[in-house]
Amino acid sequence: MKKVLSNFWETILAACVVVLRGGVFMQVLLRYAIKVSFPAMEEIVSKSFIYTILLGAAVGMKRMEHLNIDFLLKRVPPGLQNLLRLVVTAGTALFLFFVVWEGIGFVRDSYTQTTTYLNLPMSYSYSAIPGSGLIMLYYLAKRTCAFIRSGGVAAEAEGHP
Repeated sequence: MKKVLSNFWETILAACVVVLRGGVFMQVLLRYAIKVSFPAMEEIVSKSFIYTILLGAAVGMKRMEHLNIDFLLKRVPPGLQNLLRLVVTAGTALFLFFVVWEGIGFVRDSYTQTTTYLNLPMSYSYSAIPGSGLIMLYYLAKRTCAFIRSGGVAAEAEGHP
């Protein structure tokens, strides 16, 4: 059960990719082989694409597989490296708080707007923004707590906080 829960976001991400690939395949098949268009499928594909991108960013944060530019980090004395890592982590957290805050505003402001064919609230698409931001904040906080508890050793073993 723990394994299933630890891969929860990866499973949701994989489901989004399956829906995305299946929807695009169906669109191409219908449009070029049968010469029929299914406009609602375009909305399904676009929502799946949005969730794939934003959940992919959250999974990247969970695994610490984001782009890391450590040019400056390698040039500061070893005693300041952990401090610099914490400053970068604080900046990342500040940015993610902004993403969540503004994302909640998008969700709230777009609830009355609906999609053209499926007639779903646009806020369903926008909810991926604060949702992925919260997931990223959770994993950033978890990694930072482990980094602080270990005295900076976690940065070497698992990547930066």
